[in-house]
Amino acid sequence: MNDDLPPRAIEWVRATVPGARSVRGLGRFVGATTSTPHAIEVERDGAPSLALVLRRYTDAQVRAEEPQYPHTEAAALRTLDGAPGVVAPRLVAVDETGVACDVPAVLMTRLDGSPTLTPPDVGVWVRGLAQALVAVHRLDGAVIEGVYERWHDPQALQPPRWSRQRAAWARLIEASRHSEPTGEVVLLHRDYHPGNVLWKGGVVSGIVDWPNACRGVAGLDAGHCRRDIATTHGAEAAESFLAAYGEASGRAPDALCDALTLLDSNAGEDGTSILGAYHAYGCTDLTLDVMRARLDEYATLIAGRL
Repeated sequence: MNDDLPPRAIEWVRATVPGARSVRGLGRFVGATTSTPHAIEVERDGAPSLALVLRRYTDAQVRAEEPQYPHTEAAALRTLDGAPGVVAPRLVAVDETGVACDVPAVLMTRLDGSPTLTPPDVGVWVRGLAQALVAVHRLDGAVIEGVYERWHDPQALQPPRWSRQRAAWARLIEASRHSEPTGEVVLLHRDYHPGNVLWKGGVVSGIVDWPNACRGVAGLDAGHCRRDIATTHGAEAAESFLAAYGEASGRAPDALCDALTLLDSNAGEDGTSILGAYHAYGCTDLTLDVMRARLDEYATLIAGRL
């Protein structure tokens, strides 16, 4: 079975992997929003089979708006290959334009483990997430071409219509209009959240999904992760992550980083699409009302530090 992989994609993988005899699709990964990643198995002549991931950029709008994604992920994976303390997929091949595969695509090794958003021990979980991120931030981002850019227009933002703490959100928006984050510039994952961190046997086994990698202030990755932790487990857990990150890195991220990353994804949305993504990762008990209340609590916490 080849799942729903088109023949051209299968042939590209077969032609790319030396000695490949057959390519078998094992299904799509859940949670992806900008690409279609498939788990595949490649049987080889005279060698063990390979467990790989084929990420295909099947959305025409994403290809038009973010044509650099395959190039960026390939560059990031090359940088991360062998990096101390960081486990990331190894690059096998990249087709930046889709001339060989059916669409632009990245072929990489498949890591053991799976994302965990409902851990048995939240304290262990946040410490693992923090320590894994610190290892990434020890790397020099100079090899990556892209630099951090906001995913929102601060001049156009308004507090979410659903919020009961609109003054707090207004404070975040006002601060974002007049300030830029400060701190050490490092290699950013730029989409670091629990859905992109794999676990096996109670420890982090890898970090995936690198098409947004860029150079930027370290606290931006920490803030991005804190937003998701606050959404799924509350502000107290997000604070525990901040403490663990600070202890492991020696950094004290600027509160503006928290504000910017919260505004990137939540201000102005009704939250329905975000809630669906959390449900796909197993947080089926999370309701819209609970999520909004937690985001309000987190926004109020950050606003008090600006």
